[in-house]
Amino acid sequence: MNYILTSAFVRKFDSYSLKIQGLTFRAVERIKNYLETGQAPYGLRVKKLSKKIYEARITIALWIAFLWKIIQPSFFALATMTTSKGV
Repeated sequence: MNYILTSAFVRKFDSYSLKIQGLTFRAVERIKNYLETGQAPYGLRVKKLSKKIYEARITIALWIAFLWKIIQPSFFALATMTTSKGV
């Protein structure tokens, strides 16, 4: 299965420390596995936000949002608690 990492996602990823990038990379791999098998590890905490939009927690303050399309899922947001307040 092919996946899309939007330019906004990549820019945000690049702005984080290597430690956070490593956690994010592992979470993306786990999400890919979830999309292919339907089984998510408990710690990933995948949550449906709307019909096709989901989020997954990386840490207590960091999460990924993705659009689940059958042909090509898209990772489009990477946010922390501090960047999402007031949204």
